[in-house]
Amino acid sequence: MQALPVPERINPWRLATESGRLEGQLALAALPRLATLNRATGEVMVALVGGVDEHGVSFLEGSLSTEIELDCQRCLGPLRIPLTVNVALGMIRSETEAERLPERYEPLLVAGTEVTVADLVEDELLLALPPIPRHAALRECEANGYGVSDELTPGTPLRQPFAALASLLPDLKRST
Repeated sequence: MQALPVPERINPWRLATESGRLEGQLALAALPRLATLNRATGEVMVALVGGVDEHGVSFLEGSLSTEIELDCQRCLGPLRIPLTVNVALGMIRSETEAERLPERYEPLLVAGTEVTVADLVEDELLLALPPIPRHAALRECEANGYGVSDELTPGTPLRQPFAALASLLPDLKRST
């Protein structure tokens, strides 16, 4: 069964009050900030539930799932990363309310009555990206043409390109 597309905008306050669900898919192409990093095409599976907890905090919880393709920062080859992001957002109307949120929630600032679903999803996916994406195994990088330098093997002395400058230092002291 194919998932339906998610709406462009939602009222998260109403979703929380009515204990509503937001399920569907969103095209990765609809996420412009992520698209500058990602080469994969496909969809993000969105599954969020709204509610109000025992402390009276309106929240959105659920998960986002997709697969993206980034550049490995070691070999610059393609790196496919499956992303599953668990979301727990406590809704606030001002930044001062963020301090009062229970620890289990990340703040979601909702200034008006609606939020753009694509912006919400994109923010959460960007936060879940690894800071330095690279293949887990070096052999995957070697398959992309990345070679391990002989200088990095144990027992080989490191090349010191500025060692010759040390010989100039005594001459410099004599001339001053």
